[in-house]
Amino acid sequence: MKRRTTLLILATAFVISACTPIPLEGTTETSGEKEESASEEVTASDEFASDETTEETTEASTDETAEAESSTDEITEVEGEPVSDEELSDFTKRFTATCSDCFGFLGPEYSSPEEIKWDRVIAYRVEGLTEDEDKLPDEEKIEFYGSTELDLIVDTVVRMDKLIKYAKDHTGLDINIDPKDYPFWTYNEKYDSILIGCNPWGDDSPLYDGKFVSGTKSGDTYTLKYQPNNENWDEKYKQPERIITFTKSGDNLVFKSNKFGKK
Repeated sequence: MKRRTTLLILATAFVISACTPIPLEGTTETSGEKEESASEEVTASDEFASDETTEETTEASTDETAEAESSTDEITEVEGEPVSDEELSDFTKRFTATCSDCFGFLGPEYSSPEEIKWDRVIAYRVEGLTEDEDKLPDEEKIEFYGSTELDLIVDTVVRMDKLIKYAKDHTGLDINIDPKDYPFWTYNEKYDSILIGCNPWGDDSPLYDGKFVSGTKSGDTYTLKYQPNNENWDEKYKQPERIITFTKSGDNLVFKSNKFGKK
């Protein structure tokens, strides 16, 4: 009887042990390794994605910088047909002629006519605008200069009504030019005129010996690149190239902008 009971107990124990899962040797360690490996893969993937994004951002930034630098070097983005070499030469002759009425518009930088600095535009003698001392009556010479016996180089007289008309002709705008805004000018109230001294920015410049080298036109609108002759000038005297835009109606030019490029 005892023997049968013992056998029953052993059989029951065998059945229970057979139904209980036994941990396989090394299972916990392998699982941990899998989790660590998966974590490393995710980290590596994230690092790769981060590096790739950084490279793309750097490349995009480099491309944008290059594009911004080249935008001042080229005017091919402006719609229109190329300006012929003959026409470029004609514009160069007109702008660089003695007392040109256009040359001064190459001086200051402006994005619209309203931004033009007029003391830079008429810092030079301008045909039909400035009046040489030898053409003034004696009473005006005395008024402006205090004497009729003048040196060879004196301040140039500009009548304000002529200056307003000059600005209108070359911008198309009714611009109010206040002499008080320009310290290099001396205003004479009696004759409503200003006296312009010697060019305060120097009587010689790479601009004088420059030329138009390329451009486009669309209808009557021209966008031209003007290249100063910097070849024989020290770095501090070199002038940046200009990209000037104007419309042409007959012989008259109406200026829209003048932007500086590279030296």
